[in-house]
Amino acid sequence: MKKTVFATAALTFFASNASGAIPQHLAITQYDGPQTCIACHQVQAQDMVNSLHMQWKGATPELTNAPGKVLGKAVGGINTFCTYAPSSKGACYACHVRADGNAPHPPTVNDVDCLMCHSDTYQRKTVADPTKPVTVTDIFGKVKTYIFGKQDALGNYTTVPDYTLMPAGTTMVSLAQNVHKPTRTSCLRCHAKAGGADWTKRGDMGLSTKNPTLAEDVHMSPDAGGKNMTCISCHKTVKHKIGGRGIDLRQTEAGDPKCTTCHTASPHESSVLNRHAQGQVGCQTCHIRTFSKGGATEMSRDWLKPVWDPASFGGQGGYIGTEVKLANAKPEYRWFDGTSYVYNVGEIITKNADGTYTMARANGKAFDGKSKIVPIKNHWSVMPLHSSGKIIPPVIKDMFMTGDFNKAIVAGMADQGLTGTYTMVKANTEMLITHGVDPKSKAPLCTECHASTGKTVDGTKMLPLGKLGYHTWPAKVANCTLCHSAKTATWESMHNKHAASNGGEVKLACASCHRSEPTGLISAKSTLCKTCHSLKTWSNSQELHKKHVEKGYQCTKCHK
Repeated sequence: MKKTVFATAALTFFASNASGAIPQHLAITQYDGPQTCIACHQVQAQDMVNSLHMQWKGATPELTNAPGKVLGKAVGGINTFCTYAPSSKGACYACHVRADGNAPHPPTVNDVDCLMCHSDTYQRKTVADPTKPVTVTDIFGKVKTYIFGKQDALGNYTTVPDYTLMPAGTTMVSLAQNVHKPTRTSCLRCHAKAGGADWTKRGDMGLSTKNPTLAEDVHMSPDAGGKNMTCISCHKTVKHKIGGRGIDLRQTEAGDPKCTTCHTASPHESSVLNRHAQGQVGCQTCHIRTFSKGGATEMSRDWLKPVWDPASFGGQGGYIGTEVKLANAKPEYRWFDGTSYVYNVGEIITKNADGTYTMARANGKAFDGKSKIVPIKNHWSVMPLHSSGKIIPPVIKDMFMTGDFNKAIVAGMADQGLTGTYTMVKANTEMLITHGVDPKSKAPLCTECHASTGKTVDGTKMLPLGKLGYHTWPAKVANCTLCHSAKTATWESMHNKHAASNGGEVKLACASCHRSEPTGLISAKSTLCKTCHSLKTWSNSQELHKKHVEKGYQCTKCHK
């Protein structure tokens, strides 16, 4: 197997890290590629080989449509942005960790390019292969010749240092001498331009996140009042496995970051606000009012309307779909229990009621005791749906070169062994917004979400409370006759009396009222009562009901 090896450079000290070099590293006098690092860090190298960043796949315990499967960008991965990364034939590999460009064979320690994450000065490029040019005629009849990366018989690419993008005097030895733990810049090397350009994909990070203002991200801002945190402050790493999974990601390799790692379960001075934090509202919902604060993010992409991008293919140019981008975008909101549905290549996808198809969706349900309301970016695109009900992974390289998405689809069908017909459909992806926390002074007031009546009309306040299920209640709940005689009270005083999460004297769970009206008892009365005590008789049903509620029984204990 061919290994990627960097040429040895003359010894020149270059301080690439302001925090200073590690003394042992200053003894390095020759750099022979990954072997230089592996000589002392064999365990760490093997840990990296087993990581998601190297494998592009992993276990999926939080993916409900593929339990127990190993999936990822390299296995089943398809999305509404650049669609199918393996079909890009190198275009999507340029910034990833593997020095051999994610070749088809399983990675080894010699494929780990340690400097990609441990040197912010280091830059590399893929060696071009002018002996195998690709000439195409694009959708407008223009002939164009492309030069792609050099590959050997096993599919290995060759990457070499790009000194033109590094400060004068930089050598591979000086870089190895000055390696450091990952910084914000290290992670944003790849994540800032995911989807093809700055801020394009995730919507809550971009190049400006390297040094964000307080308004952009109070946690990562180095300005006065900011916390100057790095990515790994929250995304804890164990054996090169990094915690954190969004709604649209398949694999989980470590625990998800939690706000309570730094903040208490009661972070506010107000008990009312603490009730929200401990209950159904994710911290991000109140503390990230908008996303794409440092640059416009892509909200939709139409592959059927090609647009020439001169920066594609390393400056050779290529076609992308027409993008709609938006800065300072307002999130949509979903219930999220930490698990999600994400479509994988080869699966049958189910159509939504409105005729669209969702390729990544948050799982969650109002008042289930584990879901919280979170902000999302809802990205839209057009995708090819095969007559079998499967999304076709296009050979996206063909689209980039020619601007002909249909040609890319036909090639994708051939790759997947599909025949027959396809149609173009609208598809969306739900993406968790969790970076870009505002200063606490920007947190919403109560009146920005709630009307005093408790019947806030969607579209008039910050949250769509009706769509989220808060206004789902029987008429008898609204006039208080479901459990007792009619009464009047303000929305807040009613909750303070009844809700267990408010410390109310009745201590009902949210779902006791925010649900459809009971349709009867869960079993015959003669059987139901005996489950707790000997059968008793009551002449006053209201007193009977009151007695059981006072004992702390929830409605679902007796009622359907």
